[in-house]
Amino acid sequence: MDIRLQGCASHDAVRIVSPIMSDVSGRRPLTGGSRMSPSAAKVHSIGSILTVVSCVFFAISFISSLTGVPGEVPTPAATTFNAKGISGHCNPFLYPGHIAHDPFPVWKTFDNVCPASTAMPDMLASLPNAVSRTPGLKSTLRSPSISKQREAQLMQAFKNRTVVLIGDGVDRTMIMNLCDMVGEKPVSVDAMHPWGASLKNQPLGRKDPGDTLLADYCYVPHYSAIFTSFYHYGADTNELWREQRDYLPPGQFEKRISQLLKPYLEAMATPLPYNVQMPLARSSKPDLVVFSSSLWDLAAWAMEDVSTYQAITTADLSDNRLQWWRSRSVDMIEELRQQLGPSVPLAWRSTHVPMTKVNDTVQWFFSSMHTKSSPAPDENGIQFAHPNRITQLNHARRATLAMSNQASVRGWLSKNVWSAGSMPLLRDIPFGEVTMGQSTTQDTLLNPGIETYAYMFWSMVLQELLNLSL
Repeated sequence: MDIRLQGCASHDAVRIVSPIMSDVSGRRPLTGGSRMSPSAAKVHSIGSILTVVSCVFFAISFISSLTGVPGEVPTPAATTFNAKGISGHCNPFLYPGHIAHDPFPVWKTFDNVCPASTAMPDMLASLPNAVSRTPGLKSTLRSPSISKQREAQLMQAFKNRTVVLIGDGVDRTMIMNLCDMVGEKPVSVDAMHPWGASLKNQPLGRKDPGDTLLADYCYVPHYSAIFTSFYHYGADTNELWREQRDYLPPGQFEKRISQLLKPYLEAMATPLPYNVQMPLARSSKPDLVVFSSSLWDLAAWAMEDVSTYQAITTADLSDNRLQWWRSRSVDMIEELRQQLGPSVPLAWRSTHVPMTKVNDTVQWFFSSMHTKSSPAPDENGIQFAHPNRITQLNHARRATLAMSNQASVRGWLSKNVWSAGSMPLLRDIPFGEVTMGQSTTQDTLLNPGIETYAYMFWSMVLQELLNLSL
C-alpha cells in the first residue's frame, strides 16, 4: 500500500520507487549501454501511464472506503428498497427517526440524512380557516409563515389532485380529521348522493338508502383538491360477512373495486347535468391511492378462532395465515392496477398499533363502517386488534415491499408472481412504524386522534404528493 501511494505522488516518484524500469537517460542498465528501440520506449511510456492511473484509482478507492462518497446519502439497511422514494427525492419517513414537536409534530431522522417534512404545517398555514374553526386544535399545528415560493410549490403539488384512501374505518376517520384541520366539512356519500349511484345496483334489502355508506370525502377549495376514503371487507374471498345485518355486498375486494369504487370515481369526474355546487375531479384516475388491509382481516381471524372454540384470540398468527394474507395483498393491489390503470401511483399503508381496549370489538367495528354516525363502543363482543397480530401484519407488509432477490410471492387468486425484479413500484406509508408508542393519547381504535396520528398520516401523504410533483 505504501509503495502505491508513494508512486502516485508524481511521475518521477514512479521512477525512483521502480528503478528497474529505466534510468533517466533512456538506457537499459541491466543489458549494457545501448539505447532502447523506439517501440520499446513507447511500450515503456504506456506502462508508466497505466501505472500512474492504477495508483490513482487505488488511492481514491482506499480514501472512499474510509470516508464514503461525497454527496451520497447513506441508506439504512431496513429501507434499502425505497429509502429515497420512487421519485428519487428524499423521504424522511423511510428513515429511522422519532416524532418531535418543532413546535408542530414532525418526523426527525437521527442522522439528519433527510430534512423533516413540513408539508402538513405549511399547507395549514396557506389556508385562512385551517385549525381556527375546530375547537381544541392548537395553532402551533400550522407553520408561523411560509414564503411565496413555498406557496407556489404547494399549489403545484396539491392543485386539482384526487387522493383515494382504500381501507377501513381508520381511513374514514383520517378524512374527517383532515377536514377538521383545514376548516372544512366532510361529506358522506350514500345511495342518494350524486356520486353514490352505484349503490343502487346492489341489493340493499331493507336498508335505508340514505344511511348506506359508500365513501366519505373532504374537499379543500383553496387547492380544488378532493381527499376521499372507500372501505372494503379485507382479503376475504368467501363472503364471510354476508350474514351480518349491516352487510353491504359485494364482499370480495375485486368486485367492490370494479362495481363500486370505479363507478364512484367516474361519477366524481363527470359534470352534473343540473346546477349543483359540487366539486369536480380532474380525472377518474386518482393522483394517489393509499391502500391498506388489516383490521377486517384481523376481525375475520378472531371470528374464526371463536368459531373453532379457540378461546384465545390473542395468539400469534400462523405462518399459513400470514402467507395467505401476503398472497391476497398481491391480488388486491393487482386489481387496483387493472381497474384504475398501472400508471396511477399506489402507496401501501401499515397499521397503527393501538392500546387494547375492551370496547374495540368485532361487532362495534363492523357497525361503525355502515352508518354515517359512529355508534357507541360495545364491550360485549370479540376483541381482535391485538398489538402482536398487528405487528406481524406490518412485518409481513414490509417483507413484501423489500423482497430479497431469492424471494417471491404468488397471488392467491390472480396467480401473479411478485419478486424483487417483477413487482410493481409501490410507495410506502409507514403509519404504524411512525406512530409506534403514541397510543397513550389514543381515543379509540378507529379514531386514534388528530395529534399525533392524523397529523403524521397526512404529513406522509402530502409529502408523497410533493415528491410526485418534483
